[in-house]
Amino acid sequence: MRIIIIAIMLTLASSFTMAFSPYENYILNAKVKRAALIASVKPGQEAAMDNALKALSDKKESKALKKKDITNLSCYKKKLSGKTWVMIYFDYSGDDYLQAAKDFESAGEVIETLNKSIVPHPRAKRYGTTWLQMEWICYIRGSLSEEETKNAFSMVTTIKPQNEKEYRLLHQSVWPGVVDQMTRGNNRHFSIFLVEIDKTIYEFFYLEYVGIDSKKDGEMSSTDPANIRWWKLTDPCQTPLPGTKDIWSMMDKISDKITK
Repeated sequence: MRIIIIAIMLTLASSFTMAFSPYENYILNAKVKRAALIASVKPGQEAAMDNALKALSDKKESKALKKKDITNLSCYKKKLSGKTWVMIYFDYSGDDYLQAAKDFESAGEVIETLNKSIVPHPRAKRYGTTWLQMEWICYIRGSLSEEETKNAFSMVTTIKPQNEKEYRLLHQSVWPGVVDQMTRGNNRHFSIFLVEIDKTIYEFFYLEYVGIDSKKDGEMSSTDPANIRWWKLTDPCQTPLPGTKDIWSMMDKISDKITK
């Protein structure tokens, strides 16, 4: 009997890749990963940057990106630490997740033009890229709807250094009730990314809404008991952007066409 059990365990183990962290398990096993790149804009180049990013939605450019395993691309910007920073989000189906930035940068002439208008994050050079791939710390699939949506958005806040450990641990095991309400609220593909900018830890999230009544869904989420208890733990870990009261600040969308 023991031999049979061992044989079954070995068969199961060979059917998927096992790692010790939830993040690594997902990276090794998921067909589609989520990536977010960041860079700042050169002074006086914001209009040129906007035009180049919007051009990525063209059919020709979308096709070039798809050849690099990049789909569902959207772009956002925000004034942070005295500079305009740009976040590029996309779904990535390449085998090596850490190649996402390099694959993006090699996807066509438009990106070569785009790169002339941006300043790399100081840490990007270390990895041989112009755009820095931010650290992906949380993902919630949410709604199983596969309907295409243009209602995707990104928001930003900061993490208190003394609470970084607590915040990371909470998002390593998001409560089932919080995940359930994300789904009930018709939200999907929620991702959190972290990056340091001028010694401040910035947190960005990306989210797609696929419902028809955002006000109703939002009210349901804001009054959900599990969410309320969850926010009592996560909110003290965060600090709003200077001059704002709400913890989260909306990013300005540059590219409003989500490519599939």
